Amino acid sequence: MKHLFLLITLSILGKGIAFAQHPGSITGQLTNEEGEPLNEVVLTLQETNMTLLSDAKGNFAFTNLPLGTYRLLAKDLSYKEQVREIVLSRENAHAVLQITLQAASSYLQDVEVLGRKETSYKSDYSFIGTKTASRLIDVPQTISSITKELMDDQQAYRLNDVVKNISGVNQYSQWDDLTVRGFRNGFESGFRLVNGMRSGFSYGNGFFRVPLTANLERVEVLKGPGAALFGDINPGGTVNLVTKKPLAENRKAVSFSVGSFNTTRAALDFTGPLNENKTLLYRLNLGYEDSETFRDIIENKSLIVAPSITFLPTDKTTINAELVYSNFNGYLDRGLPIQGNDLYALPLSFALNQPSDYFIVRDFYLNTSLNHRFTSWLSFNASYMKFSYSENLSEHRTLNTFADAPQNTVMNMRYYERQVEEYTDNFSAYFVINGQTGSFKHKVLVGTDYVKFTPDKSSVMWEGRQKVAGKDTVGLTFDLKNPLYEIQDPTKYLRRPLPQWFIDYVNASYSTTGIYLQNQVDLTGRLQILAGFRYEFYRDQRNYGDGEEPIKQGIFLPRLGITYKITNRLNYFASYSSGFLPIKPEYIKYPERYGHSTPFENESSYQVETGLKGEFFNQALFASISLYHIEKQNMLVNTGQLSDQGNPIYRQNGKVRSRGAELELTGNLHPNLNLHANYAFNRSEVMKTSDPGEEGQMNANAPEHVAGFWAKYTFSAPGLNGLGLALGGTYVGKRRMQNQVQNDRGENVWDFWPAYALADAAVFYNVNKFKLTVNFNNLFDKAYFVGGYDYYRASPGAPRNFMATIGYTF
Repeated sequence: MKHLFLLITLSILGKGIAFAQHPGSITGQLTNEEGEPLNEVVLTLQETNMTLLSDAKGNFAFTNLPLGTYRLLAKDLSYKEQVREIVLSRENAHAVLQITLQAASSYLQDVEVLGRKETSYKSDYSFIGTKTASRLIDVPQTISSITKELMDDQQAYRLNDVVKNISGVNQYSQWDDLTVRGFRNGFESGFRLVNGMRSGFSYGNGFFRVPLTANLERVEVLKGPGAALFGDINPGGTVNLVTKKPLAENRKAVSFSVGSFNTTRAALDFTGPLNENKTLLYRLNLGYEDSETFRDIIENKSLIVAPSITFLPTDKTTINAELVYSNFNGYLDRGLPIQGNDLYALPLSFALNQPSDYFIVRDFYLNTSLNHRFTSWLSFNASYMKFSYSENLSEHRTLNTFADAPQNTVMNMRYYERQVEEYTDNFSAYFVINGQTGSFKHKVLVGTDYVKFTPDKSSVMWEGRQKVAGKDTVGLTFDLKNPLYEIQDPTKYLRRPLPQWFIDYVNASYSTTGIYLQNQVDLTGRLQILAGFRYEFYRDQRNYGDGEEPIKQGIFLPRLGITYKITNRLNYFASYSSGFLPIKPEYIKYPERYGHSTPFENESSYQVETGLKGEFFNQALFASISLYHIEKQNMLVNTGQLSDQGNPIYRQNGKVRSRGAELELTGNLHPNLNLHANYAFNRSEVMKTSDPGEEGQMNANAPEHVAGFWAKYTFSAPGLNGLGLALGGTYVGKRRMQNQVQNDRGENVWDFWPAYALADAAVFYNVNKFKLTVNFNNLFDKAYFVGGYDYYRASPGAPRNFMATIGYTF
């Protein structure tokens, strides 16, 4: 080991001496086609991730570079991107470039079908705020964006690993279940968009499957209701997963990882043209993980295969198609039980699953899109996505009661077998019209979309709560003090009648159609107005067979926003947006099955928001600060209790209010220093409720304070070139549990998940085309809970762990 260390040290020193003897540089000037210098154009050396901006004379300089091959990307939203390949050798160590950029008045895409070339934490544009490409600074609503570069640096493999970087967002539980600005976003209260189209992630049974990030370009959250754009959306925010698209240049990367809990990973990302004239482009992403996880019994394997094609038949037409297949084979983790009312009585690794359990999930989606530009002022866009989710489940899980309450040491259990499939179909079509009325410039969007959700009617399940033991019948229980893990024989379990909630679920086919109009008006060059509305038609497609009419619902959803340019790099904004979440038809027709004497009512909401957005340090750093007020009416709450027939019991809170402030910083403070920081204060309060004890309480799993930080510094000095260090941290305040719990005196009380703070770090080293990364998470081994529901289903966080990755690009 001593000799190995000496060899590595001498190698690094020798490399540093060589670089010191032969330092290289890339300098030059940027101009437009008229020969005018271009100021504040972003230039990135893609191999090193070094970024700087051109000065007032268009000049730039990268110095102290080791000899080798570089790709220099020059990018500005008003010009077409340009990539130059430069070779620094002993004979030519100092490259001097003259770069001319061509104007691109239509540079931003109407539909995101071409890949993003830049390699930084900062994303300049988004489609989620207006359905067309808009600079984040110009959208009068807060949008948080996490790029693949930050995800790669943190080795964030699942969506839950990413959200700690987004202000005002925290985990509600360990599944695809989030809190956004104080409101739950998951299960029956939200879904995930993929490229602006509704997916099966987070909604229905897909809620148990957390999306992988191997094929994602970025993760975005449109804060507040987005119903005027996307229909039935949760008021806290809308999560959009943007997939990687093909590039017109060849890039290939592979990586292999090992880490804690016997985790191994492999990833591949290939892209480039398939023909000489670059009208046919491809991209292929593969990802695989095998992990025992930090939870007892819980072992998981995940695979994702994601090929995509972009076809450019003319300079006015672009067609994109992608297939994404994902497979999960492991266990459904229902969380940690709380023994004896003590959150830390059991190790956080403790699980209720039995070794014979399994959870096999396959999700698949096809996403196609078309963009055609008829003229310079008129374009047409259409997209379709078919999403299918299937699961095969065998599990032992809690019945959400203790057999020895209030001592709370023996849990009542139930056994599930379930095979289900769900399908989500999307179609969206709209025209974009650019025009002018006098001095007013307009960008008008008019269109329609259609979504249909259908469970497969051949889906089946059965449940058991008792088993035959000799001549006796006994209830299923689990002794937390004396746990027993063994291969179970479900044939000994007594099968209960098929519960009504599952029959309702299998028949719960519905569709929703939206018609929308939006106008972005530039009034003075500094003042812009965004006005739009949507009319939503929600239709139950169930055939009741008894002469009853299906449920039909319709609602008008307005949106209004203004943006005022205080300076060229600082904007003020203010907006109003509305939200709507229809109640499932069975909750209206048969409320008594779900614990309600009268029909449940639809959820509605609105948000008022204002704030500032700016670009600083020569546009390398993006910052936003916002203040908001959200109100939600008739919020549906799962009590965690079951009826005698096994149906979940719900209630509704009449009014919940959420107020807060958020701050986000992302980008570069220095060409070698990448930063992402966020802070959110949120005060959510239950104003009207069917449970008097909840009135005045904070909303469930909605902390008052959430903060995150990540800073990465890459050294460029001789001898240290290629070395990078990163430090990060996360803070989440205390959160109220979703349901009341019973204390040791038998009283029902509200309890809280404790606040927690975590520290992370990473080391990076680039040599030639190899990159070595080692991440250390939860450095101080903090015991904590990311969220949960009650004493039956707590969601613990992972202990101290590491992940080491070696990657190669070519």
